[in-house]
Amino acid sequence: MSIENAWQQWGEILGADNICCEGERLSSYETATFETNIKVGGVLKVKTRQQLQQVLQTANAERVAVYPISAGKNYGYGSKVPTQSGSVVIDLSSMTRIIDFDEKHGTLTVEPGVTFEQVHQFLVAQNSAFSIAGTGAAPSSSLIGNAVERGIGKGLASNRIDNICNLEVVLPDGKCIHTGLGRFENAKGKTITKLGPGPFLDGLFTQSNMGVVTAMTFWLTPIPEAFTTFIYCVKDESKLPQIIDKLRELKQRDILRSSTTLFNGHRILGYTGKYPWDLTDGGRSLTEQEIATALKRSLPVVAKWYGDGALFCHTRAQAKAEIKIVKQALSGLVTNLTFFREPYVSLAERALKIVGKFSKKSFINPLETYFRKSMYLGHPLPITQTLGSTYIRKKMELPNADKIDPDRDGCGTYWMGPIIPFEGGEVEAAIQIVKEVMTEYGYEPAMTLQCVSARQIDIIISISFDRDLPGEDQNAKACHDALLEKLYLAGYYPYRLGNQSQTLLPTPDDDYLDFLNSVKSALDPNGVLSPGRYDFKQSI
Repeated sequence: MSIENAWQQWGEILGADNICCEGERLSSYETATFETNIKVGGVLKVKTRQQLQQVLQTANAERVAVYPISAGKNYGYGSKVPTQSGSVVIDLSSMTRIIDFDEKHGTLTVEPGVTFEQVHQFLVAQNSAFSIAGTGAAPSSSLIGNAVERGIGKGLASNRIDNICNLEVVLPDGKCIHTGLGRFENAKGKTITKLGPGPFLDGLFTQSNMGVVTAMTFWLTPIPEAFTTFIYCVKDESKLPQIIDKLRELKQRDILRSSTTLFNGHRILGYTGKYPWDLTDGGRSLTEQEIATALKRSLPVVAKWYGDGALFCHTRAQAKAEIKIVKQALSGLVTNLTFFREPYVSLAERALKIVGKFSKKSFINPLETYFRKSMYLGHPLPITQTLGSTYIRKKMELPNADKIDPDRDGCGTYWMGPIIPFEGGEVEAAIQIVKEVMTEYGYEPAMTLQCVSARQIDIIISISFDRDLPGEDQNAKACHDALLEKLYLAGYYPYRLGNQSQTLLPTPDDDYLDFLNSVKSALDPNGVLSPGRYDFKQSI
């Protein structure tokens, strides 16, 4: 058993052009948006499931740790970096096949390298009546990568884990299984149901190191004929708990069937990409007045929070009725409540051609952002807004869209996503913790409230900093750790973890770890697959 034998065999399997065990090519796999001392043992570019099976068989035989990635866009959670030094990265980004598409049932089966942008363009080219739930991540990020991390999106299928099935999984020893009915080649229901005879296995291969998902079926959302979106502002933050409770009622009554979102002013500032360096040197968190001043430069309306939502209606009468219900629910609590639907959007677009452009203060075209190219229908956000927001604390000019790379440019970013009960009081309490901790460490408490179900809100928190400034890596890490601890002590645990937080949760109060270790030992007795990833025992 030796690493030399492994590299020789991998070279025979993949070809010399698809392996790398030294040199500058490894640096991007060792760099994240926060400090890491992980050293990569090498990189393997895998293009087929059969190649992956052989690669894992070799890793087992030679006892070499490996770490698979999809597109490697896991910014704020570790990017491409493994959880243990010496691991050889298995890069699956070249596996870009759309394996199957069923327009009748709205299903799409893809490989790990397939991106959100690729799927969007594919569905447009097919003139499909379906869409994929949108993402706030980079358009070049992987569908499967997002799903196995239990990522969330915008739309009817926003909780992505609830809308997948038929996983093809290569186990650590190189064997291959298919979940649900996928294990039967002639099963006609394999892409339309999660279930089949026997234990339900899909969840075992998400947020785990039990196997490598090489294909997955996604359930798409039909595009409604009377699609309607809306936006609003919350100028009085004391009303936020009431608004949260009203939104919960709307979701419970099945009026808001899709996810709905609120962004605080700090988060919106990140999207504008315009940090007010003339007001501060960045050594502390911006004051409320400074945030307001900065937002006024880019937005026509300044508020504490900005909300949006969508109504997936199939007739104009249905849309009209649901708009009325939403207006009644939010009356007196929000301002600037605006709905976008046809034929009014088309009329507005024609009028604007006559009267001129949108307000010069607006950094977006609202008719496009909130309707024509709505994330609720799977349209990717421009990368200058998604990844551009990671540059908010950098004084450099934002690179062109095709050159944006937060890892390379020293953009400091930590992401965190505590799960909060869908109650105004609980959300208010969690927000207060975030504000107190992040302000103490000198960072803007940028937050998004993702209302993913009628019971659950995920608060998406980002810590943004400049990695090139001395001491910032250490200060941001201390902020991250303190915030995570205060949140879980209050009962708010994260819905996902990054490399930075794999070892930071408290010990469970039951036998969960014993069970997890038993399953891992059975599937991966040599511990070669992603050691330290969601096994809650390895020291990074």
